[in-house]
Amino acid sequence: MRRTYSRAKVLPKGVAVKRLLFATNCCLIVLLVACGGEEEIESNTPAPTTTAAPTTTAAPATTAAPTTTTAAPTTTAAPTTTAAPATTAAPATTAAPTTTAAPTTTAAPIVLTDSFRGVTAETIKVGFTSIDFELFNEQFPGLNLTYANYPPMVDVLVEDLNARGGILGRKVEIIHRLFLPVGPLTAEVACVELTEDEEVFAVLNGFAGPGAEGVNECFTDTYETILVGAKPTIEQLDRARASWITTDINLSRRGQAFVSLLRQTESLEDLGKVMIWGADPESEPVMDEVKALLEAEGVSVPVVTSNENTGDETATIAFLEVVLEKARSEGVSTIWFVGEAIYAMEYLFGLGDEFNLLLHNGDSLNMWSQEPPPEIENSGLILTNKAFDSREDPSFAHCMDLVEDSLGIEVRPPDKLEPEETNYWPGTAGPCQFLALFEAVATAAGPDLTNESFAQAAAEIGNFSLPGYKYVSLGPDKFDARDSLILGRWNKDKGEWEAISEEINTSK
Repeated sequence: MRRTYSRAKVLPKGVAVKRLLFATNCCLIVLLVACGGEEEIESNTPAPTTTAAPTTTAAPATTAAPTTTTAAPTTTAAPTTTAAPATTAAPATTAAPTTTAAPTTTAAPIVLTDSFRGVTAETIKVGFTSIDFELFNEQFPGLNLTYANYPPMVDVLVEDLNARGGILGRKVEIIHRLFLPVGPLTAEVACVELTEDEEVFAVLNGFAGPGAEGVNECFTDTYETILVGAKPTIEQLDRARASWITTDINLSRRGQAFVSLLRQTESLEDLGKVMIWGADPESEPVMDEVKALLEAEGVSVPVVTSNENTGDETATIAFLEVVLEKARSEGVSTIWFVGEAIYAMEYLFGLGDEFNLLLHNGDSLNMWSQEPPPEIENSGLILTNKAFDSREDPSFAHCMDLVEDSLGIEVRPPDKLEPEETNYWPGTAGPCQFLALFEAVATAAGPDLTNESFAQAAAEIGNFSLPGYKYVSLGPDKFDARDSLILGRWNKDKGEWEAISEEINTSK
């Protein structure tokens, strides 16, 4: 298997470093491999044994009864007719092991061809894009991010996939391209190299970070190349000319999933009246959807507002204080945050238990265990929805074990690491899930692997599972696979998130 590595070009430094760090961590919290069950082949082909009944219809001997009527002595020779045990010897027909062996005849050998760009009879060429953390730390030495670069972990997982037979006999040839999550330049270079130069069939992981994440459409629109990963918007999906699927929950659908999680854990009735606060005006479509979902469950939502002063702490707090007076007059007891409204959150932490807080996307808050926000020790009840990193899922643990054994490292969840320890978790967990999702859909697409067969398979695959997520699904209008969520609560004494529910299927 040929592996190709390429480092992106170096960018200038004029970037808001704190925002980049947040975006970088957000892109790494993608946590998913399909364990889709195999269908059994029904062996209703014992019909040959029934068609073998001509031996029983060989009763011409009985049709010769006219001779038996004229020459009755020959009718006394009926023992030969009673010798029909030969016909009752049908056990031989029921014992049709040779006919049940029909699966070998129906399971015709798979014929693999050069079916599409990047797909030959022997291989599938797949690109993998990931952040160049080493170069990022060189350009921004004050940050010193501890994430390990992904390629070594990805290669281990691809080798395991190929050792298991690849995808219907085709081996995956992985081609790496690294980029910086700062502006579009290095991402654009990576896209062009993977599509024009390498002519890959699909790309896994995609781009993340300010300016870089918009370049994902270079794959799905400009070059009509399948993308498994990143966080597409509805508008981007509408423009895509090739399949774009991902493991995680879309930001909009997360609202529906969170409401479902609260309902299934019987937590809705404890919320009281709810105010929805958006981190910026761009959050408003999601906020409106959350409002409608809550009201459909009988929850009153008297206040919905977004912050037009994002990035300005003083203006944000001034606006928040005005809104809180209205919330108090309306009897609001819970505030639902959409987006990363850290200034507003810190202010509310300082108010103690006056308001319950619901955080729309808990997977973006994993860093709190290492760097708790100011004032959070004074807060009241804080609930969110998230994944809790662990090895309890056997297929997830298998990925971790493979990487540890092959590279001689220890892969531990971020909240179990010391501040300066190298973090191998994102580079193992994310690729484990992206590879599994690609494997599941590409296998379902069959031996004639093309953009069209991949898209059809994604639309028809339905419910399955991925490493780390018990409940996932895809469909004609569902591109984000994950349905699993766990209700999490912030434990002030331990300074960490704790699971207060089992893994819930939020598609219900």
